[in-house]
Amino acid sequence: MSKRIVYAATVLLILMTLTSCNRKIGSGVVLWTPDETVLENGTVVNIYEESKIRHTYFVARPGEKETTEIDTWRIEFFEGLKEAEEYAEAYKPYINTYTYTERSGGLVVRDEPVVKQNNRVYKLRQGQEIKVIGRSEEPVPVGNLNDYWYHILTGDGVAGYAYGATLVVYSMNDTGMVIENANDTTDTLLETFLNGVWRPTYYNDMITKNVIDLTRFKESFALKVDPEKKEITLRLQDRNITEKYTDITKFGAKRYDFEGTSFRVTLVSDSVASVFYKHDGKDVNEAFVRLSENVNEIVSAELERRKALLTELMEKGERFTSANYGSVNIIDDTGRFIWNNIEELINRNIISSQSEPQGRIEFSRFPDTLIKNTYKGVITFSFRNGSEANFLYSYTEKGVSFIYVPDRYIKNRIVTTDQFFDPVLIYFEFEKPAEEEES
Repeated sequence: MSKRIVYAATVLLILMTLTSCNRKIGSGVVLWTPDETVLENGTVVNIYEESKIRHTYFVARPGEKETTEIDTWRIEFFEGLKEAEEYAEAYKPYINTYTYTERSGGLVVRDEPVVKQNNRVYKLRQGQEIKVIGRSEEPVPVGNLNDYWYHILTGDGVAGYAYGATLVVYSMNDTGMVIENANDTTDTLLETFLNGVWRPTYYNDMITKNVIDLTRFKESFALKVDPEKKEITLRLQDRNITEKYTDITKFGAKRYDFEGTSFRVTLVSDSVASVFYKHDGKDVNEAFVRLSENVNEIVSAELERRKALLTELMEKGERFTSANYGSVNIIDDTGRFIWNNIEELINRNIISSQSEPQGRIEFSRFPDTLIKNTYKGVITFSFRNGSEANFLYSYTEKGVSFIYVPDRYIKNRIVTTDQFFDPVLIYFEFEKPAEEEES
């Protein structure tokens, strides 16, 4: 009799177990499937059993008997089928939507779509793929930013909210990845800065005034960013700075901080940038511009201008003589010269007593706008020992006249005036070549 009772109890237990396995405990929607060949994202399923140990559900499509085991965090649970179907309909826009953050320091995930000190639940790694399961209806201002809050699900089962300012949101279809928030995340102003070559503002001034100082106007002098190496480099006449940045943080509409460096850039427009940085321990704030002109072409044109002035002088006379200041011989078309009898130049403190009479002629200075129509230009005699003598010059009927310009009247290679106390004027006459005299 006891054996019959045990047998009956065993059969009853098996029947109860089988019945419980097939008893529906709720409905759900697949948020992020582990295997699209079995269940696709957005599929409505019946939930038959939950394993508390493995944290899984046993689910099947409505009308199907064979169940599939799936992590509970991958399913949005509902008591009834109708609620699940309504949720699935609302979830359709996000079925194949994913995202990741470009921020090198990661991105905080919060338990509600608001920034608080105590609502952080997770921190995304740079490039970590996560599932988008929803989005705020409108962009939400956070500080100086304005973007959407995204309801997300991580690959290890954490659900929360991530702010979209540094997220790349994309969907997957038959053709591959499609960026969905390209207009939201692409900062055209920043891209212009990162891809541009930025020059000191004096480049614009030199071009406008046609006063090109080749010691300060070079192709290599520029502010540049290398996004691949994450380097920002500034090279000028007196400085060469390269700093590595970890990230670029935007503040407001136009300011960008290069994290890990001293550089802070405010983009006034797509062609003007105000740049703050440190040099030799001091704060520096300078403006830079993006030129439309080609720097190398401008340099070449300036070299041609100087060559033309030397050629013109040599054509008028390669030797010219003054009654009190000796004579000048131009040796060749590179501007090498010999100034015979330089004693008076030394006596007037125009050059040092150590000067040698040889050197090179240059046309690297410029008359100021107010006086440039009075003179042909500025001629510089660079003597071999390093002394320089600058003169405003103009041609006369038989020769050329010089007015000595003291250094204090030259600023940024521009002669600022022709009004000098006790001016030194030198008049030269060109000597005709011997063959012209014979003819």
